[in-house]
Order: sequence, then C-alpha cells, then structure tokens
Amino acid sequence: MSASKPPFFTVGWLGADAIQKTFAARHPSLSAAAPGLFTDAPDDGSPILLFKAFKDVLGDFPAYPAQEIGDCVGFGHGHGVDLLQCVEIALGAPAEYRETDTEFIYATSRQAAGILGRQDGSYGSAAVTAMTTIGLVSRDMLGADGAYSGDRARRWGYTGVPREIQDEAAAYKLGSAARVGSWDELTAAVRNGYPVSICSSLGFTLQRDKDGFCDAKGTWGHCMVIAGVRFDRPGACILQSWGPNQPAGPTALGQPSYSFWADRTAVERILAQGDSWALAKAPKFVARALPPSWSYHQAA
Repeated sequence: MSASKPPFFTVGWLGADAIQKTFAARHPSLSAAAPGLFTDAPDDGSPILLFKAFKDVLGDFPAYPAQEIGDCVGFGHGHGVDLLQCVEIALGAPAEYRETDTEFIYATSRQAAGILGRQDGSYGSAAVTAMTTIGLVSRDMLGADGAYSGDRARRWGYTGVPREIQDEAAAYKLGSAARVGSWDELTAAVRNGYPVSICSSLGFTLQRDKDGFCDAKGTWGHCMVIAGVRFDRPGACILQSWGPNQPAGPTALGQPSYSFWADRTAVERILAQGDSWALAKAPKFVARALPPSWSYHQAA
C-alpha cells in the first residue's frame, strides 16, 4: 500500500488557524517551561524508545481500534496519555494503568475551542487545554459505554460531554503541556520520558521501507503521537490511529505494528506548524533517567 492518504480520509486536525493559535499561546514552549531538560552532556547516539514502556508495564502494546470519524485529536492525545501512564509506572509511580477515553478528549477539546456542533475535527492546542483544565476519564470509568465508538465521539463532539462525566474527570487532569517546535525540544522531551503529540497537514505514504520509515507525501489534517527517536537515521517513531498493521511493510527496533518512523526533516516540518505538545503528569517537566533498555543509554 503506497497511498498518501489514510485508510479513510476525513478532516481531523482543523489547521493552524486563529483558534488554534489562540489556544497555543496559553501554553509555553518546552524550552521556556523546562530549560533543565536541555543539556550539552554527550550521549552514545542510541535510540530512545519510549514505546517500550507499554510492553514493560502491560506485557504487550495496547490493541487500539481504528478511528471511525475525524476524531484523531482524541486518539493522538489519548494514546500519548496512555504511554505517559506506562512511563510513570515504569519509573515507580504508585499507579494502575487505565486506558484513556479518546472520545472524551476529542469532545472536550471542541468544547474548549467553542466548536461544538460543527464539522468533525479539532486542535491539539485545544486538547491540551481541555486535558489540563477539564480533565480526563478512562474507559473503565464509563463502564459498559467505555468501548470506543465513533458515534459517541461525533455525538459528544456536537453536543458536549454530559456534565456528570465532566465532574468525574475533574479529579484526573493532565499536569502540564508544553509546545514542541524544534528537533532539540522533541529529543529533550522524549529523552526525559514525555510523549509528544503532533498535529499537522503533512501526509505520508502508507508503506514502510526496510528501516520502518514512511516517506512524507501529500496532505493530511491529522494528529498522532511520537513515541521514540533515533539518531543513526535521524527520525521519530509515530503512532497512528488506523488500527493494527498500518502502515504496511517492515518494522524496526521493536516498534508497534501501528507505527512508522519519519525522517527528521519531515518531523521538523510537522513541528513548525505549531501544534505539537509534550505531555507531563506533573505540573512541571523534570529531568529524569529512563530504564537502560529503552533510553538513550542502550541501543535496542
């Protein structure tokens, strides 16, 4: 499969317009929020594979369903929060993993942006605003209604999330989010265990090459999440939301079947659009050492 559009194509990320930029301005850049993450200390150039936290904590990668409507902003940030949970647990946090409800993130981002009732889609900046102010819910918290549903995502995205569910979410807010606009900010975030959501119009082929990379091609309005970086062939591992074994082709460094690597130049084009976010559980980003098996100290 070499197409430059996802298995279904619908608007998901609405673009870097005035609404997106207004919400982005409410959050600092990572370099301003956490200068302590940036260091001149040498490393050995090994990859930083945050996605390994999934297997360390859960035993395997989450079996995510494919998105059904233009709710990728919920998926990109929900998968980022799931990965962040696993990173925190692997680092010793006394917590239990609960898969994040992506429909809640999607709908509350639209609520925060004032676009309920409009066409499908949202903004990363609105999602991180909603997650840090309204909160989050897990699929478990919703009981029998917690399984992914494109119909629920669209319904809530048009009318809003029921108030009683928002009230429950208030106890589970994301600690912090910071804008990531450069390769150096991206590598600083990932090196310290912070996943980075990415929203942009840059498309890719859907065929991985022998190294697990997809070429930048075409235009999407899409949100995904970065779960690793490598330096031998500089690039980032991107988790997508179209279900297992997408894209097609070889994988590398133990990446999930629903991911691909993108070259640094393509990643920098995404970050330059101004709607990519490092996610933190705590109010502040802090420097921390990752387990040797998935940090930059030891190649896979």
